[in-house]
Order: sequence, then structure tokens, then C-alpha cells
Amino acid sequence: MKIAQVTLYYKPFMLGGVEWYVYNISRELVKKGHEVEVVTASSCGGEKAPSEEVIEGVRVRRVGLKLDWSYRMKVWDGLSDVLESGGYDIIHGYDYAAPHSLAAVRAARRTHAGSALTVFDVHGMIPRRFFKRIPMKVVEGYYARRTFPDADSIMTRAKELVPALVRMGADERKITVTPSGVRDESLGRYDGAVFRARYGVDGSPVILCLGRLNSLKGPQFLVEAAPAILRQFPEARIVFVGPDQVGYRSTLESRAGELGVRDRLSFTGPIYGLTEKMQAYAACDLFVLPTSYEGTSQAIFEAMAQGKPVVASNVGGIPSQVEPGVDGMLVQYGNVGELERTVSGLLSDRALMARMGASARVKAKDYSYSKLAEQMDRLYAEIGRN
Repeated sequence: MKIAQVTLYYKPFMLGGVEWYVYNISRELVKKGHEVEVVTASSCGGEKAPSEEVIEGVRVRRVGLKLDWSYRMKVWDGLSDVLESGGYDIIHGYDYAAPHSLAAVRAARRTHAGSALTVFDVHGMIPRRFFKRIPMKVVEGYYARRTFPDADSIMTRAKELVPALVRMGADERKITVTPSGVRDESLGRYDGAVFRARYGVDGSPVILCLGRLNSLKGPQFLVEAAPAILRQFPEARIVFVGPDQVGYRSTLESRAGELGVRDRLSFTGPIYGLTEKMQAYAACDLFVLPTSYEGTSQAIFEAMAQGKPVVASNVGGIPSQVEPGVDGMLVQYGNVGELERTVSGLLSDRALMARMGASARVKAKDYSYSKLAEQMDRLYAEIGRN
């Protein structure tokens, strides 16, 4: 099949989970013999990329932007023409509340191609500030009413997101859960000592929080819990890995200073290389993600691939990933006391952590991208027959 993956950004503009998912699933689909083209924006943050190139067997076609109002609201220059002239068997859009996804499903309808739509996040479930929530609700409703009916298949990260999609007009019969996952190489053995040495991470145990440094990801709650955790484990090191957004790192560092724990916190900045990232997971004893919302978290599966127990917020699709008492624990978002008690309780029971880590690694094997590509292959075949 000739498949178009229509996504806002792609290499070299890897901003988050959507970009990494499209990158990884596209590579695996090429291995299965499909011809995969990623149709994406040509610029991001003032930087431009070539209009066409081939990356690891995937042809990337980049379309210019006439207007770039925000992350989601952009006016593309000829996106529909590119999609309608591409001779695609399947046109697969990512996100549902954005112009490029509407263009994708309508181009598929006009060219009699199969259409798929992947929903990573249900935007109405994300706890945004009031002044952002209202316009997002309007945008979400507008595009949901237009993209869902035209999509042959609707794919979402976790079963917890399905009711919200149905309320917005999606046909439940079209919905399939297609989770995020890990690259097969992530299941290998990595040397955490290399990461510790590179970033001067001393002490034990090591608590890792990997994700963008912004308030929605919840790193502030781990900072607030740090004094109580460090009273029980004074040699512990809490490591934050991820890009700084809107200067939030300075806010976290300032608060850590006020709490008297700055010297036990490390901030590495972003890590994008697979080997170095997996070394970070290998270096930790416990992975913590106190986020406000995730469709599903690739970081959780990556930590599990390295046999690490997980403490994460009980939000979005995370309950589909973490089974409390088996491979990790879930806590109420924003409850600092519960977060501290859960982290400290696990660190006090190394035997339980070892059992959880072993279970986590077994689970991660079921979410390798090679296996996820088999599911996608079957879904594309079914769309093509309809």
C-alpha cells in the first residue's frame, strides 16, 4: 500500500509524542513493504527543512504554511493538492482538532482512498487555564463534527478516551485502541552508569522524571514532594530530563532552593538519542510522571522496557498502562502528599520494586513498535476492503 501519514511536525522537528510515534510506526511499516510518505509542515519556530527528503526509507514531503497562528491553528499552502495528487491508498491524519486532519479525511474521500484518524489527546480532558479552555473547546467541537464522520477508522491511545470521542460524534464502531509503544531496541540492556557519569548524578536511589518542563507535566509536584522524600532518603537524587518550556526550569529551581533541596535535584535538558535516553532509564530506581494528562505515555513504556516500576497520575489513558501493585502505582494528580507517600513507600520496599520492575519489562515487550505495526497493517487492510 501507499500510505500518507499527515502530521503537523516530523523530523527534524520532534516536539513530542505524536512526532515520535509517527516516526517509529512509519519505519516499521516500511519494513513490512509499504510505501510510506509523511506529509508535514516545512517550518517550525522559524527553522525550515527541505521540501522533500528520504529518512530511513520514509519519504518526507513538507508543505509550507501561509499562516502560523499557534501550535494547532495553521493555514497550509496547498496541503489538499499534495494529498489528492499523491496516489495514496490510505491517508492517515494525526489529531482531530486541526486543519491538517480535516484536509486529510476530505482528500481521502475525494480520491476514494481509505482514511484513518488517530486521536492522541482528547483536548477537552486536558486541564488548561480558563482563557485557553474556551477557545480550545470551540476549535475542538468545530473540527470533531467534520473529521469524525469522514474517517473510515478512528484510532485512539486508550479505552478511557473512547466515551469522550463518542460524545463528540465519533461512531464507536469505527474506534480501535492503538496504543503508543517502544522501539524494539529499547528492550535491550543499557548501562545506567554512563548516564550517571555524564551528568554527575551521584547518590542513591535515583528518581527519574522525563518529559517537557511545563506545569501540565507536573514536575512541580515532585519538587514539592522532594523534602519529605529526602528526609527518608537523604542520599537520593531526583533527575529531570526534558526541554525547558517558557522558562519553567527556573521556576522549579527557584522553588527547590526555597525548599532547601536544590542540591539533590539534577536538570539535564532534553535527551533525544535513543541510547542516551535508555541509559537514563537504566540509571534510575523509580520512574515518576506526575502529569496532568496523557493519552498514553511513551515515557512510561520506555521506563518499563528497562524494568523500572512507575509512579504516575491516574489521568487520561495512563490507567491502561500502569496496573497498581503489579508494575507501578497510580496517584491523584496534584496530590503532593500522596505522591510523596507512594514514592517513599516503594523506595522502602526494594523487593516489591524488583517484582514490579520485572512485570513492567514483560508488559513493555507487548508494546514494541514491530508488534504495533502488525496491528496497523491489519487495520489498513480492513480500511482498504471497505
